[in-house]
Amino acid sequence: MWSIGPIGFTAPWLLLGLVALPILWLLLRAVPPAPIRRRFPGVALLLGLEDDETQTDRTPWWLLLLRMAAIAAAIIGFAGPVLNPQPENAGEGPLLVLIDGTWADAPDWARRMDRVSSALGQAAQTGRETAIVALTDLPPDADLPFRSAGSWTSLLPGFGPQAWSPDPDAVTSWAESLTGAFDTLWISDGLAHGWRGCPRRVAGPGQRHRVRDRCRRRRA
Repeated sequence: MWSIGPIGFTAPWLLLGLVALPILWLLLRAVPPAPIRRRFPGVALLLGLEDDETQTDRTPWWLLLLRMAAIAAAIIGFAGPVLNPQPENAGEGPLLVLIDGTWADAPDWARRMDRVSSALGQAAQTGRETAIVALTDLPPDADLPFRSAGSWTSLLPGFGPQAWSPDPDAVTSWAESLTGAFDTLWISDGLAHGWRGCPRRVAGPGQRHRVRDRCRRRRA
């Protein structure tokens, strides 16, 4: 995405069409060539007639300016302007997607799965391995199930919110046993659990546990 100040463009190459506007202006302002004169006897029958309608030989400048502005607006619109675009940090290395998966996620579970699906699509494009873990259903060991992002897409329908909250001790113990370097996308339920932030605390020397994003529940 290319930006000019606070405005970004998803298809900036279309802005090259603005360069053609002066050429189009000159073409519209050009005077057509003089007509070829031919002697035609029948013209004598038209002598003395008056034409109530007159037409200028050039387009008025204000009409040309209005047309140029309309064309420029169309070009800018097709270029996909975005106000205050947010730069995306694609990250590097494996990606861990954490889902709280509690009862508080149920009202907008579909939206959360859309966010996970979008993250899987981005990871698949960059070839990043991905693991999805629900805190209400932790894996039995500390080995994260990293695999290709595309293989998780068919497994998303198997995830669903649970009627209970994660066990704080189990979450803390599991987080402290994690090793290796990876990025974390945390899809939060928005509740103020006491164990919040444990993935940030367990990062020791040589480890990289970086929470990139949180999807909090919208409150009324």
